Amino acid sequence: MKISRKDRNLLILLGFVVVLALYYFLFMMPQEKKITALEEELALKKNEKDVTLMKLSSEVGLTKNIETLEDEISTSANHYFPDITQEEMLAILTSYSEGLSLSFNEMAFVDNISTNPNTKKLQATVSYQTDYYTLLTYIRSLREHDRKIVLKEVSMSNSFDAGLTGKLTYEFNAIPSVAMFTEQFDQLVGSQLNTRDVMTGPFTPYETFIVEAPTEPITETFVPTYPEYPTEDLDGDIDYEDYRPKTQIYGFEEGDYFFVGNPSADITGMTTRSKTKVSGGFSAEVNFDFASARDYSEANLVFDANPVMLTRPAEFISLWVYAYEASNHGIGVVIIDSKGKEYKVELTDSISWTQWEEVEAAMPVEISYPCMIQRIYVEGIGFDQKIVGKYLFDQLSVSYPVE
Repeated sequence: MKISRKDRNLLILLGFVVVLALYYFLFMMPQEKKITALEEELALKKNEKDVTLMKLSSEVGLTKNIETLEDEISTSANHYFPDITQEEMLAILTSYSEGLSLSFNEMAFVDNISTNPNTKKLQATVSYQTDYYTLLTYIRSLREHDRKIVLKEVSMSNSFDAGLTGKLTYEFNAIPSVAMFTEQFDQLVGSQLNTRDVMTGPFTPYETFIVEAPTEPITETFVPTYPEYPTEDLDGDIDYEDYRPKTQIYGFEEGDYFFVGNPSADITGMTTRSKTKVSGGFSAEVNFDFASARDYSEANLVFDANPVMLTRPAEFISLWVYAYEASNHGIGVVIIDSKGKEYKVELTDSISWTQWEEVEAAMPVEISYPCMIQRIYVEGIGFDQKIVGKYLFDQLSVSYPVE
């Protein structure tokens, strides 16, 4: 049968349509379904992403809020003691009086008076003797202490003989729970000095403590040599160049002095009397341990009950020092004049001798008299300083101008 040209064209067109239909149904429709499914899945993922971003944003905000609250709590916590003891109160009150013409005659402590079981509140009452401006200086200085110390009561009376006398009552506040938020609290009184940290009672000995029979201390007397008085020369004039008659202003006999380290939190030491002396019955013995090398360490023998005073100008100040070995320690005195200005007078910058040696230095000419010899210091400078040391002091003297 012969197919006409028209029919053949229609058959070709039909075949083409059939091929397109097969392509669409077999290939295009499955792909469209896949695309639709992927679009739905993408919408779900976007929704999950938005929810996650919202949660993250909320968590970041909460973290910042927590950090802000912790900073606020830490700032407030740093104003309170995590704990406080009578020994620490005593050390704080006396440390702020260093360098001031202020003496404490009596101290009384009241134990915890807080009604809140989560806090501690202790009181210290000190009897003082000073002048008005020194008292104000002391109160202002103690007010700058980092921790919560409240001045509860001040009483004073004035007399021409004793000056300003009275009592100060301070309140120390502690909250044990702030320890986890506050910075490390550097106690002035550590376990080596605070007996309540190492034993149950002050009269309870260590189990391994052995009492040995006391031995007679070794007594050594040193006889110093002094320069002879000047004699008249051929012209009949006296040569005063080396003529420095000395006047002893302190003999270290009574033992009314104490030890202070600087920085006080690290340095330990003690003062006592020794029978190894230049003259009299005793000299002062100073033992110290700087604990570790640092830029600057200082051990001080501080005159306590009886101030060492100079009422008129002196040219030189001297001190006999007993050294057990050579070292790079410097030794000197600290002087407070009548205007409250402090002078640090170096007697020697190193120890180059053993046994007794007299060291001296010129007195600063700008000192206003009367003045007070506040303390004798032993200093170590630099990381090569000797850590542990022991010295004896005797015959603190001055040379007045020869008239």
